[in-house]
Parts: sequence; C-alpha cells; structure tokens
Amino acid sequence: MLRKVLDSIPDECQKELILLKDLKISPCANCKGCHKTFKCVVNDDMQEVHQKLIDADVILLGSPTYFDNVSGIMKNFMDRCLPFYFSAKLKGKKTGLVSVGGFKELVEKDENGECIWCKEKDNACEKTVQRCLDSMQYFCILIGLEVQGSVLAAHGNPEEKAKMLVALGKKMSKE
Repeated sequence: MLRKVLDSIPDECQKELILLKDLKISPCANCKGCHKTFKCVVNDDMQEVHQKLIDADVILLGSPTYFDNVSGIMKNFMDRCLPFYFSAKLKGKKTGLVSVGGFKELVEKDENGECIWCKEKDNACEKTVQRCLDSMQYFCILIGLEVQGSVLAAHGNPEEKAKMLVALGKKMSKE
C-alpha cells in the first residue's frame, strides 16, 4: 500500500520508503529528557528518522492492524516522536495514513457467509482496521500533522483500493 501511494507521487519529488521493521527502534525510556531539550536521548535508528521527518515535506504513515491498533514497532515510533509534541517541528506537514488488516489470503466464511475471522457482523474487519487508522490519526493531531486522507484495506476490491491509494498520493503531492 505504501509503495502504491509513493508510486503515484510525481517522479521529480524525492521519495524514500522507510520500513520500521528494518530499523532498531527502542521503546521510549520515559526519561522526560525530551520535555525540555526537544530531542530524544535514546541512541538508536530513531535519531536518523527524526531528522528525515523534519526534512520531509510530506509524511506517509502505514501500519498493519494488530489487535485493533497499530503494530508494536509503529507504537514505539509514535512514542519516540514525543519530542515533536513539545517542539512542534512537524506542525502543519501534510500526512497520509494507510492500514491493512482483518483478512487472510483466503477468507473463511461460516454457514451464513460471514467471515469467521470477524466474529461479528457489520463490517467488523473494517472496524478493526479503522481503529488502527484512528490511533495514527490521533497521533498526528497531537504532533500537529495535517492528515490529507487515509485508506484502509480489509475484505474487498483490491482494484478499488489501488485507485484510492493513487488518489491519496496525488492529493498529498499537491501544493
């Protein structure tokens, strides 16, 4: 999903995909050092990510859904962005959000045609992914990022989701 959005942003724009899973991002140490210095004192890959966020014009965030929320590594990332809450260095930057979850390669259904993974009715899989997006949305509000849009993927039409991802990329890249 992230790549689809990035591919829809014009080639003349500098783009970089940062996969948090490939980085060493420790949990917040709750040392409160960033409250006054606006810098995190934990020395890991997040130091470089902080600078890239500051330098970026547009930020795209994405996470798979884990237990109705963002993944653990995304939660560590969000917690480690606390210096931006105090400094407002990211305030006003355009942001897009994407999340995926609530489905398997082959959706298994019960005798009523309901997804057995949902264990509820009324688009429960989409609701769980929406809660993940809501968590990222609230994070963005707290640090001052301006969300331009979001795309969630659960059961459904992949071609339609691809169109939505392209539209998000185009919207984020407009001045």
